[in-house]
Amino acid sequence: MKLKRILIVDDEAAIRELVRAVLDSETRFFAEAANGLDAQRLLDREPFDLIITDIIMPDCDGIELLMAIRQKSPSARIIVMSGGGRVRAEHYLDLAEKLGATRIFEKPFNITELKQTVSDLLAESAAGQQENE
Repeated sequence: MKLKRILIVDDEAAIRELVRAVLDSETRFFAEAANGLDAQRLLDREPFDLIITDIIMPDCDGIELLMAIRQKSPSARIIVMSGGGRVRAEHYLDLAEKLGATRIFEKPFNITELKQTVSDLLAESAAGQQENE
């Protein structure tokens, strides 16, 4: 069985660690980035089955990252999370959804719901890859 590759992008190390711990599995490989620029560098080097990103980050935020990924990989599965910033989280998340986020979560997120969503999206990814082979 091929390892599922997940990229976690958040400027808060504690959030990256939490997401990784919650989703950890023998069938998953995780990479982490502290901002959108680091994430884009990783994405340029290797493919990921799923990207989970925060919105409010320094250097390159999650909206910029989402748009960059959509340009290069329209079918990428992307979960966008936000706890808000200058405006309420739902404003950022609505924009992310309009720009092509596969799923959105407001922080603090429901761990069970996140786990189920990740499992569903990885299963979709696997089904799509089998169709293309």
